[in-house]
Amino acid sequence: MKNLRTRVAVAAVGTLSACGLLMTPQPAQALGNQTLPTDNASNTAFAVGTFWQFKNHGGVWIKWRGDHACSPSYGNIDFRERTFTQEDFVNRTSSVADYNLCDTQLWSAPQFTGSHSGGADGWFNAGDTGTYNLNVWDNRAQSARWT
Repeated sequence: MKNLRTRVAVAAVGTLSACGLLMTPQPAQALGNQTLPTDNASNTAFAVGTFWQFKNHGGVWIKWRGDHACSPSYGNIDFRERTFTQEDFVNRTSSVADYNLCDTQLWSAPQFTGSHSGGADGWFNAGDTGTYNLNVWDNRAQSARWT
């Protein structure tokens, strides 16, 4: 009888697994400090911007890098990051800084969709040494562009 119960249990687990009903827990992606190229950068010689998990440069951060300084025109997008999913940073940004003449624009959904951040012109200018606490945009960003 015990052998029959074992075979039935193994068969049931195999059936559930084959149907996709039994899932093996996957480890969560570790959230940690990262320095990464933007989606469209060919190298990482220039700092573009840094996003922090908490206000006033607190907690875990991601530093985005690109291959040139930003242009002074809002009509010319220099760098972009389509989604923060791989970095495990979706809806986790509370403060930002930008560098090398860049200004930052945040979007509430991936691929630069949904609503976007900033004042009347839609851009944050945190400056090379300053920080910008996001306030209304706290923990809402899912994609970003820099110019």
